[in-house]
Amino acid sequence: MASITSLGAGSGIFSSDLVSQLVEAERAPAKTRLDSRQATTESKISAFGALRSALEAMKTPMDALASDDGLRAFSSSSSSEGVVGVSIDAASAQRGSYQVNVTQLAQSQSLASGEYADRDTTGFGSGTLSLSVGGETTEITIDSSNNTLDGIAKAINDSGAAVSAGVVDTGTGYRLVLSSQESGTDNTIELSVSGDADGNDSDSSGLSSFTFNGTTQNLTETVEAKNAQLEVNGIAITRSSNTVEDVIDGVTFDLKSAGTSTVAVTEDSQAVADRVQAFVDKYNAFQDAVRKTSGYNATSGQGGILNGDATVRGIQSDLRGLLTSIPDGMDGSPVRMLADIGLSTDPSTGKLEFDEDKFKEQLADYPDSVSQLFQGSDGSVGIASQLSDRLENILSSNGALSARTDGLNDTLSDIAEQREDLARRIESYEQRLISQFSAADSLISQIQSTGNYVTQQLASLSPQNNQQ
Repeated sequence: MASITSLGAGSGIFSSDLVSQLVEAERAPAKTRLDSRQATTESKISAFGALRSALEAMKTPMDALASDDGLRAFSSSSSSEGVVGVSIDAASAQRGSYQVNVTQLAQSQSLASGEYADRDTTGFGSGTLSLSVGGETTEITIDSSNNTLDGIAKAINDSGAAVSAGVVDTGTGYRLVLSSQESGTDNTIELSVSGDADGNDSDSSGLSSFTFNGTTQNLTETVEAKNAQLEVNGIAITRSSNTVEDVIDGVTFDLKSAGTSTVAVTEDSQAVADRVQAFVDKYNAFQDAVRKTSGYNATSGQGGILNGDATVRGIQSDLRGLLTSIPDGMDGSPVRMLADIGLSTDPSTGKLEFDEDKFKEQLADYPDSVSQLFQGSDGSVGIASQLSDRLENILSSNGALSARTDGLNDTLSDIAEQREDLARRIESYEQRLISQFSAADSLISQIQSTGNYVTQQLASLSPQNNQQ
């Protein structure tokens, strides 16, 4: 941009302030129009973002209701938690009551070596220690680098075998202690030695002092391996673990002590109703978002930024239609539509109203029909499944919301280009004004100079005229 600091110096008429005022007058209408258009576009993008967030929040509870166990919920109880704890998997559990009598808990085997004076000095020769647990055998090399109690314990722990090893200070000496990581008689420990440096793999000295198998037992069994033994409704059951999860479908017993307990598995209709209520709350939150962004306030005479937007109207109409539809194959069912189970639409607000008591009653009387209504069956698609699929399409990268948002972002890019065009046009206009004003200023300056010369000449002739 050319300097205009001397503009008007010759005439005193044109100035940089005048140029600035004319430039701003030229720029202002276009800038105001672009600012308004950009603000409106950005507000629309923000509004569609709010609607997207509301729809995403709605999809989560709807996906839960569309899942196989969405309308299944159970609670469990044990009359004696100190004997048996219980947990359930709603996908496979069924109602039932079970008398559980625990006669023996499962426990892991523990072995201990003899007592030695130190833990990290005395060596036990060298060779290979074969450790077998649960049918898996691990071979561990023992040499001068690890043949102390501490070294052997660390070598066992580092081997990956299903055994934990440690050194216990008895107060009078030290003992190597081995414990099976899994309980039950199938996880007993066997140790055998080969290549003992003293030439004898089964005596009680050197590395073979840790032998414990069917023929040689140089370790002491301090804890016997046992299986859990229990009766469920009078049926005897044996398991290697105190966590018993494969006796009754969907039910896991946690055995804690010997004794008896009554375990009950009951349907939890409140939990299912809470899932429906969660969907209702999110759907109504979406309606609030629609009202805020595209509603019309008759009192103020103003509408939301998306008032009249076809995309919003289409989404709202689509969802409302699904909520009032009857899935295929349910015309003769005692439960045909959401209104039959306590879900109705308030016509004045578009929001859902939920009659929880009616829903629980229908769920208890017609569980299969309610499940079919939400999830479908025999090739038909339930309302929850349809809504979940529809929401996924709307929210997808090529869905209605993305298409509108992409279009608005294109508009912002177009506005940015128009701002650049405006800047170039205004700069050209300013240069033109400076050039024109500079020329006019020069011309006026010349005229003023000529006038001054003429005035001087006339003044010089004036004395001569007076002498005559």
